[in-house]
Amino acid sequence: MGWNPALVDGMIVLNQKAIHLKGEQVSFVVHYWGAQAGHGNNKPHQHSFYEICYIVDGEGSYVENGIVYPLREGSLFLSRPYIMHQILSDTGLDIIFVAFEVDRDLSTAEGAALYSRMETTERIMLENAAGETIVQLWQSLLLTAASAPDLFEDSVLRMCGAILTQFMNVFCDKPSTDKEQREHSRRVASTLVYQAKLYIRDNLSQPLRLKDVADYLHISGRHLSRIFDAELGQSFSSYVRKEKIRQAGILLATTDLTIKEISDRTGFDTVHYFTTVFTDEMGMPPGKFRKKFSQSNG
Repeated sequence: MGWNPALVDGMIVLNQKAIHLKGEQVSFVVHYWGAQAGHGNNKPHQHSFYEICYIVDGEGSYVENGIVYPLREGSLFLSRPYIMHQILSDTGLDIIFVAFEVDRDLSTAEGAALYSRMETTERIMLENAAGETIVQLWQSLLLTAASAPDLFEDSVLRMCGAILTQFMNVFCDKPSTDKEQREHSRRVASTLVYQAKLYIRDNLSQPLRLKDVADYLHISGRHLSRIFDAELGQSFSSYVRKEKIRQAGILLATTDLTIKEISDRTGFDTVHYFTTVFTDEMGMPPGKFRKKFSQSNG
């Protein structure tokens, strides 16, 4: 995935709405979310907080404690508190970054202690992180914040905390256990399914093909299909079909819209096909369903 100007739009939204992130064990204060094309040289400097950067495109170097780390597309690296560092690039780097620290007043002692492991880690650079889940989720977060700011409280804010929490597993010297990795994967999958369900609900009149929804989430169709099966115990197409019929039932029961209008609003090509699918799912045709519902409320 190359540079997308919408990453900057997402950064702006996050800096407005995702500064204080409260979790069950660890809470964060985000000092800034960043996205910049053509990032050049900066002077040696230090922070009192963590800063994590990912190179979307370009080449350069990261210098810390006299050690020079090459930077290229896919580099993911950590700047730890009170350690002098510098980014160099003659041609410019397309980069996303986030600066944050643990809010110890709102974190449990155990949670804060776990995160403090990052202060002394020597695992500060991942050279080929383009395929890492955390990177894909991070870029998806920025793009989702840019494209769907009205759904911020529903999905984006949850993703912010999940990303910052996962950085601990990425950079700490002690690898996470298989159980922790499985739990993280489950949480990521749950977040993606939740976003997909919101998108489906709000776009029922559209075709809603697997690829379309997967593209919206910036993941592959195969991955989306797999997590629907795992999280919901049903296929993507089955869920879409049931959601369309669920909404159609609500419209039949609560509005005076014609069956054709309801068919159009729920994304069916023809009234005949709508009637067939509705009957299969509900055990009766739309007209009988509406009549039965009106009688029960009469």
